[in-house]
Parts: sequence; C-alpha cells; structure tokens
Amino acid sequence: MITLNRTGCAIAVLAATLALAPADAQQAPQPSKPNILFVLMDNLGYGEVGVYGGGVTRGAPTPRIDQLASEGLRLTNFNVEAQCTPSRSAFMTGRFSIRAGTHSIPIGGGLEGLTQWETTIAETLSGAGYSTSFCGKWHLGSDQGRLPNAQGFDEWYGIPRTTDEAFWPSSPQAQAAGARSEYVMEGRKGENSRELMVYDLEQRRLIDAECTRRTIDFMKRSQSSGKPFYAFVPYTQVHFPSLPNP
Repeated sequence: MITLNRTGCAIAVLAATLALAPADAQQAPQPSKPNILFVLMDNLGYGEVGVYGGGVTRGAPTPRIDQLASEGLRLTNFNVEAQCTPSRSAFMTGRFSIRAGTHSIPIGGGLEGLTQWETTIAETLSGAGYSTSFCGKWHLGSDQGRLPNAQGFDEWYGIPRTTDEAFWPSSPQAQAAGARSEYVMEGRKGENSRELMVYDLEQRRLIDAECTRRTIDFMKRSQSSGKPFYAFVPYTQVHFPSLPNP
C-alpha cells in the first residue's frame, strides 16, 4: 500500500508502467496485472492525519490511515499544485498541468478541462485490458466529450465540478444571478453522460457513501469477469461544506 497526498501521479504512472510492461520484455512468464485502487481526498491537509503529525492532536484520530501508512511507502518530499484542477490533471496524465490546458480552476463557464488529445492513465490501462471506473469529483471538464467516460473510464458517477456549488440551489443570490445548479451525473464509455439529481446540500451528505458503494460493486464485477481493474475514487470530503453523512 502507498499513502500519498495530492501529487501522487507518479505512483499511478508507476503502477501503469508495471501493468503495461510488454510481454516480450522478459523470457520468464509475466505475473498477473495488479488491481489499482486510487483514493484521493479533496482538500485534505498534509498534517491532518496522524501519521503526518495530526490525528489525535487535531482532534480526529486516523488509526486506519496510520496503519495503512505503516504497512507501505510514505511520500514526504514533493511539490504540490496550489489548486484542485491542476493536481487532478497531473494525476490523470503524469504531465505538468499547464501542458494540458488545466493550469488553474476554470471560472466563468465556456470550454474547460483536459485538452481532448491528452492520454489519460485510464485510457492507457483500458488499452491494456483493464476495467476502469471513476466515482467522485472530476473538475476536469463539464461538457459532453470532456467528462470521465470520454477520457478512458468505462463508467463514472459523481459531480463534474466542485462541492461548494451544493450551496447554490438554496442560495437566493445564486438564483437571482441565474446560476445553473450542478448535477450529480453518471455515464458509460461511448455514451453521453446524464444528469441524475441536483447537487444540493442533501446530496452533498450522501455522495461519498454512494461512491464507496458503487466502487465496491465495480471491483466485485471486475473480479467476477476476470479483468484487472483501475478504480479512481476522488472523494468530495473534506472540501467545504464538509457535512456528515446522516
């Protein structure tokens, strides 16, 4: 197991490199391709969890994360992007975000997100026979053709942008300004994504638990089919509003 913060794209790239090593690279039989589960917490500070000095001292013990870190590799010296979208772009491509048109969080609408000629880790792994799933916060493009199912993922569920938009449906100011509410969406590769429900404060409480349920189901289905899987789970917590599941 490997613990990482928001710049762990090197780990994902390494995993893909190991999984995609050509069969003729060695004479010995190749091992089976590893399953990959990549969990990302939104806006989680380096010093929040116990293994990095937080936990009990911050008022919230993190024993399971601490145990996970003790059994694997910890990364303690790296550079981090200052915003969400550039970090997610680096995870997806293994490249500096500015090269993919994702140097900052998009504000104001219009075309935004990963440039469509970028190759994502999901596309690479799909080409190697992996099942791929995305559950959580995307923030790398909001239009059809720029959502996860157009960037290599077989299936996805989550929100296209950011969690603070959950305030908008109940905000008189947002309504007066004509702001369009964000929707929880889902989609499959080769199809248009569809809007399921408005992402309001009630759905904000429920989304991470639903992402967990769907990811477990995806992993079980992949296991049953005999295919290796890549599951990317970028949770929406602890980004504000950090509301607990009921």
